[in-house]
Parts: sequence; C-alpha cells; structure tokens
Amino acid sequence: MDLVDICFQQPFASLTNLFSKAEQIFKQNFGNRLYLYAPGMVSYETSYCRSNPLSFPAISVTGRWCYLNCEHCGGKLLESMFPAGSPDQLYHLMKKLIEKGAKGFLISGGSNREGYVPLEPFLPMVAKIKREFPIEVVVHCGLAPPPLVDALAEAGVDGVLVDVVGSDLTLKQVCHLEQQVEVFEDLLKRLSDHSLPVVPHIVVGMHYGKILGEKAALEIVSKFQPAAVVIVALMPLEETGMMHTKPPSPQDIGRVMLAARLLLPNTPIVLGCARPRGDSRVSTDALAVRCGVNGVTYPSDALFTICKRRDITLIFSEKCCSLIWKDISKRVSEAGLCL
Repeated sequence: MDLVDICFQQPFASLTNLFSKAEQIFKQNFGNRLYLYAPGMVSYETSYCRSNPLSFPAISVTGRWCYLNCEHCGGKLLESMFPAGSPDQLYHLMKKLIEKGAKGFLISGGSNREGYVPLEPFLPMVAKIKREFPIEVVVHCGLAPPPLVDALAEAGVDGVLVDVVGSDLTLKQVCHLEQQVEVFEDLLKRLSDHSLPVVPHIVVGMHYGKILGEKAALEIVSKFQPAAVVIVALMPLEETGMMHTKPPSPQDIGRVMLAARLLLPNTPIVLGCARPRGDSRVSTDALAVRCGVNGVTYPSDALFTICKRRDITLIFSEKCCSLIWKDISKRVSEAGLCL
C-alpha cells in the first residue's frame, strides 16, 4: 500500500507520521510561509483581516444560465457574480471595476451541453484589458475543446481553473455528463502543451458528500505539472439537488489535502474558498497546517493563533488563491532561490 492509499484507507488517528512528513515537505520545499487569501468574492471579516468586495471580483459570461445545472451547484454560484452577456459588456464592466479598485478578475460562467464555459468570444476583450491595465485574469473553462484552449493561450490568461473529477459515476449523476474521467487527462494535456498555468480544483465530497474519486482525481493531476492545486469541499446550497446533503467532514478534507501534499511535493497546495463554515472550518484550517498546504482562503481566526504558535510567516493577499504560484515564484525570484 503506497502513501496515498494509506491517506484514504487507514484510520485517521493513525496518520500522525504522514502529517509530520507533510509538514517536513512544506518546510523543506517552500520555507515556513503560509499565504492567506481574501479575494472579495464573498463577504469576509475576521479579527485580523477582511476582504475588499471589489479587489478580485467574479464575472459570469452567461449570467445565471447553465445547461448542465450540476446537482451540487444548480447555477447558484453564478448568482453572486457580475453578469456580462457580450464581449463589449465584459470590457466595459472590467474597466469600470478597475476604476473602483479591482486588481484582477475571475471570469467564469455556466457550462454548455458539451461541458465547457463558452468563453471564446470574450477572450479578445480579456487580452485587450490586460494590455491596457496591469491586472491578472483567471478563468474557469470546463472541458475546453482545442479552439478554446488556443484562444486562452492567445489571451494570455494568468490561470486556468479546472474542476477535475475522478469518478465516471460522479460525472454522470452529479455533473450530468456522459463522459469518462479520461477526458480530464486529455484536457490537462492540451492546456499543458500550450504552457498555460493550470490550477486543478478537487471538490471533496462532490458525490453527495461521499469520498468517491478524489484519489483518482489527484492521480490524474499528478501526471502533469500544474501551477498549483486547490482543494475545496462540498457546501450544500439552498435550492440545489444537494441542499440536504451532509458535507464532508474536516477529516475527509484532511485526507485529500494530505494525499495532495505527498503526491505533489513541489506543487503549491491551497485550501480554497468553497468549504463548510463554522466549527468545521476551524478544524479544517488546523488540519491544513498539519498537511503542509501553502495557502488558505478566507482563514478562520483560529488559524492565526495556530500559525503564531508554529512561527509560520503569514502573507496576505486580496487576489484569487489560484495565483499562489505567482506569489511563490515572485518570492523565490526576489530571494535568488530555486524550487
């Protein structure tokens, strides 16, 4: 049984040695620095920091529309995004938000029948706004076909975010896609061949709160060289097919974070924004430190206390956490180091 199998199969209490190994990897490969993100996509405030709602806004190029209407989302996540239904609307919206202080954008939207966000007509405007202003743009693309990948590369986006699913059953029952998980290998290869900074997201508990396919998803991702990997978790949303689903436990999320660190020792790992709140978030944050992650989004107050006890240097950012690869690369470059 390899280390990743142990992460998923052994009793949680027996993983102490692997947690120690993960922390050692973190310190040896990245130093004792933890990046904390509060991009303003949701309202966030703690005793230590708060988000600026316009620092890194999210924009949907399809408004609230999504053909797939996945069971865990049902298009609800699109409701909090700024809508931009045409390329011109996107350009003028971004320019207006930049004038109000935006430093970058997440461009997203609902998926079409084929499982990708119809971004291609909008990308020339993304390239234009990036030429005119010193901003960063990351995109959710879904199962992008070759022409869209070409357009993403031409636009010079700063990150391509892909939810990687490791179970055919989850793809069918949750995402409403009649595809096999091999489609993600094809996608990651296309993106990597274009030298795009790919940031896969693993959604823990995506299959109705159960662990099913997370290990396979990590193994798919590990075949490539992602710029970073973001671990998020199911948040049951009102008026969706999973509104009454029990979310994954902090221990389940911890297993995935631990496996990610062991499987990808040189890749930045982030505990992302989408995850259960309340006491669960506090416990998950504590486990994130033990798992040797590089970043945490919307951290709890408790995390600051934990990091202080461990002499971990905290670095704050209002950007999207998917850009951690840039933050780490910049620090390494300034220090004259190499990863």
